[in-house]
Amino acid sequence: MPLTDEDAALQAISTLDPLTKEQHEAKEKIAAILSTEDPFIDIHELFALYNILYFRSLLLPRVEVSWSNRLTLCAGICELVRDPDNGNKYSRIRLKLSEPLLKYRPRSDVINTLLHEAIHSYFFITTSWRHSRGDDGTGHGAGFLLLADALNDHGGYEVTVYHTFHDELDSYRTHIWQCDGACRSQAPFFGLVKRSMNRAPGKTDTWWARHQDECGGAFVKIAEPELSKDQVERLSGLKRAGRQKNKIDAWVEGRRQTKAERMSPTQEVEELNGPQKRRASSPPCPPAKRPRPGVSCPICEADVAEDLINEHLDVQHPP
Repeated sequence: MPLTDEDAALQAISTLDPLTKEQHEAKEKIAAILSTEDPFIDIHELFALYNILYFRSLLLPRVEVSWSNRLTLCAGICELVRDPDNGNKYSRIRLKLSEPLLKYRPRSDVINTLLHEAIHSYFFITTSWRHSRGDDGTGHGAGFLLLADALNDHGGYEVTVYHTFHDELDSYRTHIWQCDGACRSQAPFFGLVKRSMNRAPGKTDTWWARHQDECGGAFVKIAEPELSKDQVERLSGLKRAGRQKNKIDAWVEGRRQTKAERMSPTQEVEELNGPQKRRASSPPCPPAKRPRPGVSCPICEADVAEDLINEHLDVQHPP
């Protein structure tokens, strides 16, 4: 009969009392690291020590630990991958922590996330792919809860099933679509779909068929992040020219709107009904020399005279 997560958890827990000499040394080194006030920790060093203390020294070298700057949907991930050195079987394990979500969180959140994913890697080694198809279908069944509770009690950690970094997670979901159908007026989502990647809602989403039946509206993109300088430089000349035109149009429209907002209704009437001609006895005064109004370039934000903005764009930012 194959080993279950619960069986593997009990095997790991049984090594905590009493601790071996090697486990005692690992525990003391962990305590020394956590006693400092340094907000940054070496996850590779900690992982190696936790491997000895809690996971029967089974995790290394099979588990690869790394930071990921592209992981923005969860704080960490643990996955089985093919190993070319082992007949291309799914026997190698990758453990990744999200740099975007964790870099501004307290140090304790990094440690708890590291332990959470280390538990997954332990079960992948001891029970293989069956771990991800356990009793709850997510890998967080009775075995996971049993081992997580044991680690929390032993070291004073707070390993949980799900993280609560909702604000950090939402800050990276900058591609936003909204449905133009009936669901846009219905709580709790109001027809909004937010994603960290530029992937429009479609048939690959599990909820798509239901949405088509119950609402039938189309999703329109309403927000997206600004392109980086490198991304702009990689655009074709035509697309860059289009972006430049859009920025100029928005800038011109913004100036018109600002002037309209600045002018009160009384001022508008005075300007329309003002004197059309000066009296003959009053010679016209020479116009005062005023400095040409400056504007900010919509691309490089340099200060440029208003009547020279087009020339500046043609010379400094050719399509």
